[in-house]
Amino acid sequence: MDVIILAGGKGTRMGGEVPKPLTLVNGKTIIDHQLEYLSTFPCIEGIILSLGHGAQEIQEYIRGRYPTTNILFSVEDRPLGTGGGLKLAIQKAQSARVLVFNGDDVTNIPIDTLESEQDHLICVVHPRLPFGRVIDQNGYAMFEERPILPDWISCGWYCFNRDELLEALPDEGSLEYDVFPKIKLRIYQHEGMWRPLNSKKDIQAFEEGTEPGK
Repeated sequence: MDVIILAGGKGTRMGGEVPKPLTLVNGKTIIDHQLEYLSTFPCIEGIILSLGHGAQEIQEYIRGRYPTTNILFSVEDRPLGTGGGLKLAIQKAQSARVLVFNGDDVTNIPIDTLESEQDHLICVVHPRLPFGRVIDQNGYAMFEERPILPDWISCGWYCFNRDELLEALPDEGSLEYDVFPKIKLRIYQHEGMWRPLNSKKDIQAFEEGTEPGK
């Protein structure tokens, strides 16, 4: 199965000078965390990085650090949105099933399980409230610090049937708003670890062991 990592955003919430995939987290870049996890699954064949902002810097880093790994690059000349960027990248994939995920989080979703499914999949996780919750206990306040909620949210990981998805993808537009309403997505409920790394606060929480997710 081929993998596409959507890593074309500017990462303005990071406030740093380097592209978001090259942001250091616990002594490793975000992209290093992701690629090292992918390397533990024999089912992964090719990896495609969908790039936009900072593409040249990311390519140079990857070529220097992973010279023997099968990693291709799909570079947007202008912002195409998640749907358009994915359409450009997925044409480089060869496998019937394609794993797609955002370039700004880490998780321990069992990839081999996703490969064995037949439908399009969206992976969902329990979110952690980013602030404390106040519970009414007989008229008095009881505090619960950043609780994990029973609801489900998308964690930005998907597994698609390549050819079927390609027909639904726009040249420019949003995966979430322009594509998902047109296709059937089976839900994969992940009860394990998920750590979004969208901001400096997220990274600090991750490094301190108080990260969102489990």
